[in-house]
Amino acid sequence: MWGDFSIREKILLALLVLLLLGGVLWKAAPAVVSTINPGRPAEQIGLLPQEPAPAPEPDPEMITVHLVGAVKKPGIYHLPAGSRVYELIEAAGGALEDADTDSINLARPLYDGEQVNIYHVGEAATDPEPAGQKVNINKASAGELMTLPQIGEGRAQKIIEHREKYGPFTDIKEIMDVSGIGQGIFNQIKDLITVY
Repeated sequence: MWGDFSIREKILLALLVLLLLGGVLWKAAPAVVSTINPGRPAEQIGLLPQEPAPAPEPDPEMITVHLVGAVKKPGIYHLPAGSRVYELIEAAGGALEDADTDSINLARPLYDGEQVNIYHVGEAATDPEPAGQKVNINKASAGELMTLPQIGEGRAQKIIEHREKYGPFTDIKEIMDVSGIGQGIFNQIKDLITVY
């Protein structure tokens, strides 16, 4: 039967079969796509690029502080760096009723390794100053710093600016990082200063 057709007729028949197959495949193609994507966004099936997941937040740097005195729960506390005295007191359950919170700067930033004493009312004024008490270069006012040899108003202000900009000193030798304080001045004040 196939041999009864001319070459021209055979070509036309082949084209007709191809057209029919093409139509069948064309109708089937949307059905295939719809089974792959039954109403889901293109991002979910990987057809579009997805935005990367945000990086996890790093854990904050922590400091350790010893709280004593007129608070509900004195003890050792671990707080995020940059915490302030009032946050330490809150972590300890608050101050006692007879706490003298006016004798301490509640907004002062804390530093690692320090001890904070919340006095009872009247206690701070009657506390005798220990003989030969060292000047805490992390807490001292300009006036207190100026009691040190070779530390005048200018150098005292530079020490305060340095600790405000770079954070508290962790070792007394770091005071030599302050402009205008070298080994000679350090040798004169090293036995008179502390960072705690």
